[in-house]
Amino acid sequence: MKKTLILLSMVAMTTVSMAQKGTWYIGGLAGFATSTDKDPNDKKTTMSNWTVAPEVGTFLKDDIQVGLAFGIGGAKEKNDSLDLSESSFLTPTLYGRKFFKITDNFSTFAGLYLSYIGGKSTDFTNTPETKSEQSGFGARIGVGIAYALSPRFTAVGQYGLFGFQSVNNKVNGNDAGSNSSFDFGVNTVGGGTLGQGNGSGSVFNIGLYYTFITK
Repeated sequence: MKKTLILLSMVAMTTVSMAQKGTWYIGGLAGFATSTDKDPNDKKTTMSNWTVAPEVGTFLKDDIQVGLAFGIGGAKEKNDSLDLSESSFLTPTLYGRKFFKITDNFSTFAGLYLSYIGGKSTDFTNTPETKSEQSGFGARIGVGIAYALSPRFTAVGQYGLFGFQSVNNKVNGNDAGSNSSFDFGVNTVGGGTLGQGNGSGSVFNIGLYYTFITK
């Protein structure tokens, strides 16, 4: 069995050391991951997923940040050249963060993330193929650290501490019930920052933030 994993993520927002009331930023996350399993007969099963989450936000106070992110992504599974399944999701997220300054360059923060969860998937292994749709909402609390590298760039690490989500399901256009879940430390947070409920799936994410308007 052979496994390969590739993960790329980048976030752009604002520096903590220069953060002031009225500061605006744009940014986002981009991530891609793939894994390959090979059985004894040399047949390969490949799974891949990607995430893009542009965002915009501002500081209401020097230590209070609010923003809006749009998480968009998808996944696909193949057995050699045969498609097994594919899925896509959309998770617009409103978030707020409270920063706690430790030094001039180093801060910690806690955040609340509220998301709409929408997605669809297709299972090609069934005859005929099965199409599913999901819609619902999620809430998550996360924590993180931020280190200012320059007046405009900051390295930020985020951890999805715990969250809740409730999703309604449809299969081939028919109501398939709903499900709710509570989890601890299983997803990244923020513009999708990372993907509320359907993000990149990493517990810890590191990114770069950038300021485009300062007061």
